[in-house]
Amino acid sequence: MFDNTSVPRTSEAGRDLLRPRPPFNARPVCAAGRESRSTEGPYSTHYTATASWLYINRVSGSDRFGPVPDGYTLRGDLVATGRCHPQKLPPRLRLGDTLWREADDAAALEGPRGISATHIVADLPRDADPARWVWLVENYAYRHLVDKGMIVDWAIHWRDSADGTLPGTPHVHLLASARFWRQNGRVGSRQWQWLANADQMRTAEDDWFRFTGMQTALAA
Repeated sequence: MFDNTSVPRTSEAGRDLLRPRPPFNARPVCAAGRESRSTEGPYSTHYTATASWLYINRVSGSDRFGPVPDGYTLRGDLVATGRCHPQKLPPRLRLGDTLWREADDAAALEGPRGISATHIVADLPRDADPARWVWLVENYAYRHLVDKGMIVDWAIHWRDSADGTLPGTPHVHLLASARFWRQNGRVGSRQWQWLANADQMRTAEDDWFRFTGMQTALAA
C-alpha cells in the first residue's frame, strides 16, 4: 500500500518496474515474509497492523519487530484522521494503537500468516474538498464496515503543491479490524465475515465506488 500512483514490482536489470496503484486496493495485513525482506524496504511499514497504523497517521513508533522506518513522517501530506467504531467499543480501545497491538499479538499466535487487519487504499474524488472527503470516508466506514462490527481507523493523504498543481491522487487509507475485539470467549479470534476473502473485498470495493460516485467517473 503506497501513497503515490505506482507500486514496486519485480526488478529487471537492476531497476524497479512500476505499475499504477489501483483506485481501490484491499489487502490482509500479515507478517509473512517480513524476516526475509529489508526492514528499510517499501513493505516494511505494512507487515503488522501497528506499523500500518503508525504509517497512515504519519507518526513514529515501533511494532513487535522493533522500530518502524519513519521517513513517511516528513511527507507533509496528512489531511485528516479518525476512528469509526461501534457504540459499545470499550474506552481503552477508542484512542491510540492498543487495538492494533492486541490484534498483532493474536495473529502472531497463529504464525507468520496470521491476519491482524485489512488495509485498504482508495482514491478520493479530485473535484471534492477535504470536508467532503472526510464526509465520504466516515459515512462509507459506518455504513459498510462498522455496521458489520468492524473498527476502522482512517487517514486521508494528499498534498497540494505551491503552484496549485496536484501531485499524485488524493486517497484514504482505511485500516479495518479482522479479529473479534469484544471481551468475550472469542476475543482475538479471526472474524471470517470481515473482509476475509476476495468476494467480501470486492463487495467493499463496489460499495466504495457506488457511494462516492467514482464508478461513473472511472467508466468514463
